[in-house]
Amino acid sequence: MLSDSIDRIVLAVEAEDAMGLRELSREFSEQAVTVQSEELIDLALVTYCFNKIFSKVHFKENLADFKVKVLAELSRGDFKAVLDDVEAFDRQFGAFEGNLVVKARIKVGSRLYSSGLSLSQSASLTGVGVSDILGYVGETKTHEKIKPFSVAERYRLAKELVRK
Repeated sequence: MLSDSIDRIVLAVEAEDAMGLRELSREFSEQAVTVQSEELIDLALVTYCFNKIFSKVHFKENLADFKVKVLAELSRGDFKAVLDDVEAFDRQFGAFEGNLVVKARIKVGSRLYSSGLSLSQSASLTGVGVSDILGYVGETKTHEKIKPFSVAERYRLAKELVRK
């Protein structure tokens, strides 16, 4: 599964497919709600960052060397190195104050929280503070749009996971 996911990310990065990367980020976040895997969180973070990079003109003008380096790191499954490189790239070429990786952590954390994980689990898995996620969720209407699982749905899902 991990190698398939990496292959999908590599293809999307090579094609500079911002929307495809956005969908992959959402997909990995949804999977992370049930599995709570660090690797899935890293995949969600990486794809979110690349979505932002490929959708901004000021980043697209400076991609050549960066893309070669991160594609090699992705192929090795070295997500921490990719995120470090994204931070450096953002510091050098970013047009806004703030850190793209931290924003990704907050965004993915809010997705996890909106999908039913506790606030503290979401913060712990993404490496940001509870207040960071609450601040973001409070500024959005995401929590109003997403219908949480009922107790019966959570029970059914838990039974399915135990059977596997």
